Amino acid sequence: MNIAEKFKKHGVLGSFQKAYQLLSRKIHRSYYCWSVKGAPEYKNPTSDELIQIENDLADLGVLVQDYSPSPDGFIKFQQSNYFPFNYHGGIASPVWDEKLLEHWIAAERLDLSTWESEDIYIDVAAANSPWAEILRKHFRIQAFAIDLDEVGGNYKDLPYYRIENATATTFDRESITGMSLQCAYEMFMKDDDTKLIAEIERILRPGGKVVISPLYLHTHHCAYSTPEYYGKGYSDPSAKEYVNFGCFGIPSSRKYSAKSLKQRVLNPIVKYGMRYQLLALRNKTDLGKNIYCHFILEIVK
Repeated sequence: MNIAEKFKKHGVLGSFQKAYQLLSRKIHRSYYCWSVKGAPEYKNPTSDELIQIENDLADLGVLVQDYSPSPDGFIKFQQSNYFPFNYHGGIASPVWDEKLLEHWIAAERLDLSTWESEDIYIDVAAANSPWAEILRKHFRIQAFAIDLDEVGGNYKDLPYYRIENATATTFDRESITGMSLQCAYEMFMKDDDTKLIAEIERILRPGGKVVISPLYLHTHHCAYSTPEYYGKGYSDPSAKEYVNFGCFGIPSSRKYSAKSLKQRVLNPIVKYGMRYQLLALRNKTDLGKNIYCHFILEIVK
């Protein structure tokens, strides 16, 4: 959109306001990046470090199972055009394949094609994801999207998009057939990651399942914050904190070590009488570009 079109669409005042907001945002981001200059910068685990993590898990008695889903099945899912073409920046976005893959994995691992009309699904920490609407429209599933923040855009007024705390929902006991979290569990700050396990046990039906993808792990218990939040106490006290200059708006994104995962998540799953399965995605390069999902956690009641 050129300058003339912007003025026509927003008016003179509206165009100047938008330009001012954009400039102000850039200035603030530059300031925050400068203010944490020299802070340790977060880096994803390397291939060798992923092997080390799996060895660390094995040393703790945690089995990691190989997972190589069908590339043809994923291609079919992509070609169904369930997601809007502007989702996460659109088809040309470097994360397009990854984001669709996370949802397809949830659909496959929850075996949604076998669900009945009375089955209920929750997309946890959904933000403004279209997934719940897609499941209702194309899979005929009673799907709900919940998030701490109000959803905007096309989903704001839909009754099945709700503002709820995932660790203390309004859903009835043993009423939910399945749940999923896509690139979300790492954002559960303080002890909310453990509290979620208790809530899963409460609302999940016997035989119900939860799929968490990706489950982020590292060689050590750590977290990253974006520049405006770095050093302000949002990360776990025992975690090494890093800064991520590549994005904004994230108070803390947790990366478990093998030990902290067992203590904070896996032990509570067992404590509440549930079981888990930890998968490792082995055929990333067959599934698209820039796939970074590696570990997937399933919880079954």
